Amino acid sequence: MDLRHLRYFVATAEELHFGRAANRLHIAQPALSIQIKALEETLGVQLLNRTNRVVTLTEAGRLFLREARRTLEQAQHAAIVARRAGRGEIGRIEIGYSADVSYSGVLSKTLREYRRQMPDVELGLQELHPSTQIAQLLEGRIQIGFLASFIGSPAWKLPQDLDAIRLMEWPLRIALPVDHPLARRSRIPREALADEPFILYVGSDIEQDRSLVQLTLGFAPRVAYEARSGFSLISLVGAGLGVAIVPSSVSSISIGEHVVYRPISGNTIQIGTEVVFRRDADDPAVVNFLQMVRLD
Repeated sequence: MDLRHLRYFVATAEELHFGRAANRLHIAQPALSIQIKALEETLGVQLLNRTNRVVTLTEAGRLFLREARRTLEQAQHAAIVARRAGRGEIGRIEIGYSADVSYSGVLSKTLREYRRQMPDVELGLQELHPSTQIAQLLEGRIQIGFLASFIGSPAWKLPQDLDAIRLMEWPLRIALPVDHPLARRSRIPREALADEPFILYVGSDIEQDRSLVQLTLGFAPRVAYEARSGFSLISLVGAGLGVAIVPSSVSSISIGEHVVYRPISGNTIQIGTEVVFRRDADDPAVVNFLQMVRLD
């Protein structure tokens, strides 16, 4: 028994006339009669009472008609779902993002536009450290990563299986307590920071975080505290516990106006906001997402 048998039966049961049902189905009447008979033999039950003048449903036929209609409706729905999934209109995308991307407004802007275009695609969102995002992209646990890349840093290199689309670039700033002596300057020389206690943003790869800060400064910082979120980091700076290197996108965090942000003289490294994905990504919803990002 297949869907064709169900369609033949439903048409015959609704018309209660083999000739009209055959015309409706665009097949020959003898072929329809053979198919209905084969269906009854498969089920082992009579569905239609036939006389020379009248066709009626048996009780089994009446109940089978109800279920056959449901099955055909579900099959039609399944076909629609499959076609929409094939066009990337439905599905689910697992997305990772780093904290500084959310501060910058890039994440909300991108997701808002995608939601406008594809309202029926589910988005799973997780705040993850960049190195964790890369690991999960390689493992297939997330499909899209929004992360910060260190432009101009030899330490930043994506694995071969991943690719990226650059969205924005942000210069680095030094975050200082508002009453810090250096806060009066418009630009801070790197050598003036040599003896400062630093608050380091750390994630799952602490050594990488340390080396990138060192590359920015030109010397190994004296780390006084470690923070696992941008808000915590800026809060510690505002409390006067140290200074921190942050992307300029974080300067929107004021912490009661207890923190100021200044450029660092001689620094060429910038923070880039990247959308990272697997090169072999072929899920239609993901492909649509990346296409939107490229055209934005």
